[in-house]
Amino acid sequence: MEAKLDKGLYLVPACVPNCYKAHMVFSEEAACSTRWRQVETVSPELLHLRMGQAGKQQLLECVKKGELKGVEVKEGAGQQRKCPDCTSGKLPRTSFPISSDHASTPLELVHTDVCGPMQTPDRERGSRYFVTFLDDFSRLSWVILVNTKDEVAKAFKRWIRYVERESGAKVKVLRSDRGGKYLGKELQILLEEKGISHQLSVPYTPQQNGAAERLNRTLTSLARAILAHAELDNTWWGTAVQYANWVKNRMGSKGLGGKSPYSLWTGKVPNVSMARVWGCMAQYKVPDQQRRKLDPKAQWGIFLGVSERSKAWVLWSVADQRVMESRDVIFHEGLNYKGWKERGASHSGTSIQDPHTASIFEGAWEDPGDEGEEQQEEPEPADSNHEESRETDSTPQPATQADAHDDQPEQHVPSTPSRSSRQELLDQQLSKTPRTPMKRVTWEEKLRRLEEGEATPLRRSARISQPPERFTPGHIARMHDHLVSDLDDCMLVDMHGHEYALDVCLMGQVHEPRSVHEALNRPEWVESMHEELESHKVNGSFELVDPAVVPPGLEVLRCQWVWKYKHNPDGTVERPKSRLVVMGNMQKLGVHYEEVYSPVGKHATLRGMLGISAALKLDIHHMDVKTAFLHGDLEEELYMRQPPGFDDGSNRVCRLKRSIYGLKQAPRQWYLKFDEALMDFGFERSECDPALYHFVRDEERISLFLYVDDLLLLCSSKVLLDRVKDFLSSRFRMKDLGEVKYYLGMQIERDESGILIHQERYILNMLQSFGLSEANPVRTPLPTGFDVHAYEDEPLLRDELVKLYQSIVGSLMYACTTTQPQIAFAVSQLSKVASCPKMFHLQAAKRVLRYLKGGVKSGIFFQTQPQYQVQLVGFSDADYAGDSASRKSHSGYVFCLNGAAISWQSKRQPVVAVSTTESEYISLCQCIQEGVWLRRLFGEFGHAHAGGVPVFVDNQSAIALAQNACLHGRTKHMQVRWHFIREMVAAGEVILQWCPTNRQAADILTKSLPFERHGVCMTLLGMQPHDDRVPAADAGVLVLLSLADSMLWVAPTHEQGGVV
Repeated sequence: MEAKLDKGLYLVPACVPNCYKAHMVFSEEAACSTRWRQVETVSPELLHLRMGQAGKQQLLECVKKGELKGVEVKEGAGQQRKCPDCTSGKLPRTSFPISSDHASTPLELVHTDVCGPMQTPDRERGSRYFVTFLDDFSRLSWVILVNTKDEVAKAFKRWIRYVERESGAKVKVLRSDRGGKYLGKELQILLEEKGISHQLSVPYTPQQNGAAERLNRTLTSLARAILAHAELDNTWWGTAVQYANWVKNRMGSKGLGGKSPYSLWTGKVPNVSMARVWGCMAQYKVPDQQRRKLDPKAQWGIFLGVSERSKAWVLWSVADQRVMESRDVIFHEGLNYKGWKERGASHSGTSIQDPHTASIFEGAWEDPGDEGEEQQEEPEPADSNHEESRETDSTPQPATQADAHDDQPEQHVPSTPSRSSRQELLDQQLSKTPRTPMKRVTWEEKLRRLEEGEATPLRRSARISQPPERFTPGHIARMHDHLVSDLDDCMLVDMHGHEYALDVCLMGQVHEPRSVHEALNRPEWVESMHEELESHKVNGSFELVDPAVVPPGLEVLRCQWVWKYKHNPDGTVERPKSRLVVMGNMQKLGVHYEEVYSPVGKHATLRGMLGISAALKLDIHHMDVKTAFLHGDLEEELYMRQPPGFDDGSNRVCRLKRSIYGLKQAPRQWYLKFDEALMDFGFERSECDPALYHFVRDEERISLFLYVDDLLLLCSSKVLLDRVKDFLSSRFRMKDLGEVKYYLGMQIERDESGILIHQERYILNMLQSFGLSEANPVRTPLPTGFDVHAYEDEPLLRDELVKLYQSIVGSLMYACTTTQPQIAFAVSQLSKVASCPKMFHLQAAKRVLRYLKGGVKSGIFFQTQPQYQVQLVGFSDADYAGDSASRKSHSGYVFCLNGAAISWQSKRQPVVAVSTTESEYISLCQCIQEGVWLRRLFGEFGHAHAGGVPVFVDNQSAIALAQNACLHGRTKHMQVRWHFIREMVAAGEVILQWCPTNRQAADILTKSLPFERHGVCMTLLGMQPHDDRVPAADAGVLVLLSLADSMLWVAPTHEQGGVV
């Protein structure tokens, strides 16, 4: 473009196409004719200012080379002065020189950094961060996923234990940034203990920790690339980063002379024969022990990496929705999960709907069963179970030898029907929402037939399967809309008889809302939330006020919704329940609350009530208080924000007038309110259990047991029982559940012979949650001679397995404190290592679960007594120096009511005993304390014990020491508190008696026993042994108590489990 010069101005055309690309071209002749034709000589400083503070040296070079015309710089201008404005606005950072000093040995210098948070939690572990450790010598890196930055110290502790053991070297220097996660006290103490120097980068200077920063960038870039290729969502980022690190460690580097970090670390050339396209689909062989005869032999999975622990591939099982490992795998590297879904693959089968897709597979599956007889699998290598490293010279071969069949066409079964739009919506959730593993078979066809009203013909049967009445097409449609993300876990096919019956498993598998937005879009939960708010309105829990009335400095508490399904005793869903709760974690002591203690009933009291009910044939009823905490009166002035999703937009706040769920003082205020009401009726609070109340008038008696908002009423008079129910209903919103059948997770069954309490539903849910529903049962909780401190050299479990272990032990603990006393010793042993378990302990915990599977309905049986007697008996035992680490003894005691256990304990003693006598004496003291309490408790029930409570011990020396206040060299060191026994014996509270060791019921609480002894002890506890192969002589015992001399007679009985 050209512009003409007219009177000192350049005239530019108004319409210039693509002006943003135009370049001004000036005519040399025109420029020379203007008044700016002369060349001006200026100082460097002036030129610098005119040219927008451009660099002086750069400007001088441009002038010197003729790149700038119309100006010259004065010669001999002298030394140039620094420009203060440039210093203020353009001060550059000192360049970071490339470090020439590198570590000369492994672990001499380790770089570390944390990357995150990611926008979505990791699918498998829920992590949002990952920690990297980089060895400066070999450039080998490690990645550990963590949930929060606070877990960095634990990650470092676990990592350093592993690498120092693997390499034989010690970490000398750790280099990190100055993030709070690296300056925490826990990490600093660990570094000091290990003698590790900690180098920190200068604040806001990540370049000084550039190696770790660059590693994070490399790993995230690789992870993004493989996620994009696999077309999986971001919830898979954790395994993607780990696989990216696996690949990076095996790639040669110019900086390492062409070698890989792995080869420098191990001295071996990396073997990548097990590498596959990350995220591709694969078929893995289902072990024969985990499938039935007609189940498919292969399942579909997604390739996630190579196992660090064994020669196997890591897969995500599509059917079980969990991470698993397998060595018998066929990969389809040209097919990802999205393509697999589009081709209509079955979730639990082994075929693909499109018959033309076989060409994209690199291998094919040949089913050995097609020939009409079972083929024998190839034997495993003799040392396959002992290989720990995945970097081996040979790749593990699948049992079916996939490579040998590359030229074989893929075997197909008839394709499934086309999917509906609802099914497509369901499939979209598969890559987003992890679910609890569950044994199930395909249900799509059954659902379609139910909706369309089709028959369900089956082989060898002419019967027609019709949908049950409660599953009408409309009902199923509503369930599908509301539970679309979890319906695959809920629908089961029940193969009883000759037909399939579609049913819904509602035992913990139904999906509750995860957000207010989701709840507001599901009608049943909207209705439930309105019911909750209506309860608050009727109860007058709060009122809306202007925020100006809030006292200065008093924080307005936030609130949130909690959604849960309420279940019936058989596990089916009763109704959805929404609860508005205050975020009590915001409360401050002395401002928002003062006292918070609130008693709940003891399990021993509960079992004692059930024993009395069985022995005397008394009615025992169950009542529930609706919205119990809303009845409490508040003593403090508290304010709360409006409920989420129901804010009226007025900016007002809620002034609380009653206690509300979530407040720290809410349980206490409810207890005080309920206690006041019972006192008004005439109840008396128990001195032995503050959650137990008694009402006595003439010959009528009623006892009330309270556990938060669940009540049990034990009464001899139907008239009095109705009076109490009417009174409680007049004071609170009550729900009368009739005779108790399910209470605090216990199933209670009653017939003419007595009451059985067990936890079948709870145990089955445990087995399902931990993936042991199909496991083989064992006959004892732990093997004989089990030592929790064995295998000290075994490495600790990974964080995710530690959480699994703690979940198992916590679940077992509730079972052992309610209806399963026979596992108390096992749980007490496993609890010792809850913070640092090993694989040995995890296997032991799973063994206890397998033991419970052998008797899911085994529980405590309270017999009806023909003479209507209530007899209490105690057993005390100890295992001398049973703890191999501390050499402390283990105590155990149990009290039985009419031959059934009601109170027990298995616990390590607080001090080291110097003899078996002392250990038995200490255990006896703990036992007698409980016995005295139980004696007074049953006295309040109106069943005072005639004479002292018999306590049986299998150590004569301990009995003599309790009955005689002798003092000699072997006992003079004992602490005074243990001699409480002597006072109770002298007062007649207890009567000590000897019994043989093979009839000591508490023996099961002090050690792991062989099966025969275990069965005898269970019989003494009033429980049915898990196996009917108990020897006839030990099948049961007949316990006869002579109240005159308190002697214990023990004789065999031929009635299995009979205890009278």
